[in-house]
Amino acid sequence: MKVQNIVGPQVRRLRSKWDWSQAKLAVQLQLKGLDIGREGVAQIEGQTHCVKDKDLPYFASVFGVQLVELFPPFPSDKPVYDTMTRLLRNGETEPPPKVVMISLQPGPAILVHKG
Repeated sequence: MKVQNIVGPQVRRLRSKWDWSQAKLAVQLQLKGLDIGREGVAQIEGQTHCVKDKDLPYFASVFGVQLVELFPPFPSDKPVYDTMTRLLRNGETEPPPKVVMISLQPGPAILVHKG
């Protein structure tokens, strides 16, 4: 299944730190004004639900953390593309092939697969 968000594992970790059930977290988010149920929380934690950026401040507020703490670490010595590819792979062992477009002006671009 395709990964829909990268904050799910951190949401699960923070919820566990507070010793809350998914239902309890949903109630806390509702009290802050976010329309979400236990199923929505479960889908976010399972990374099967796309989380809108406008919803992230609710999670940060409920957990008492900065927004950045909802995201996994991004090593500064590695390209963002590589980190995102790893995070979005969801247990797949083979990374997707890199696609590079080479322009041989004035002709059209040629698609080259690198793997």
